[in-house]
Amino acid sequence: MTVTKAKPAAEPVASTRGRRNIEVGMVTSAKMQKTIVVLIQKRTRHEQFEKRLTQRTSLYVHDEKNEARQGDLVEVTETRPLSRLKRWRLVSIVRKSVLATVTGAQDTVDVAKEKGGSKGRKKDEPAGEPAKAEAPKGKEKTS
Repeated sequence: MTVTKAKPAAEPVASTRGRRNIEVGMVTSAKMQKTIVVLIQKRTRHEQFEKRLTQRTSLYVHDEKNEARQGDLVEVTETRPLSRLKRWRLVSIVRKSVLATVTGAQDTVDVAKEKGGSKGRKKDEPAGEPAKAEAPKGKEKTS
């Protein structure tokens, strides 16, 4: 007579998928439909010279509900390829942009006008008036 051993109960199979990376970054563009561009900044130290370096990476992120706006701080995670460039998806919005809450989601603010940028004006000209075209200096033609 042969003795057969009872097989132990099947244990749950661990997921074969590895841990997905999670990053936090700033939304730099939200002009596409269901896609945002997120800037990730990492501070590293050079091995030989020990200088602090900033590495920047732009990620194309899938935003299913179109809820993130430019300037928001967001949390993203890796996912399967969704398109030619998109390999990340939006997990949550960590902090809303002050600009998005003050001006509304559809409005855009011209930063140069807010800060008094030059836009081709001379230093003494007022910001509201356009710059005047000057005639080129040199020999004048007389007919």
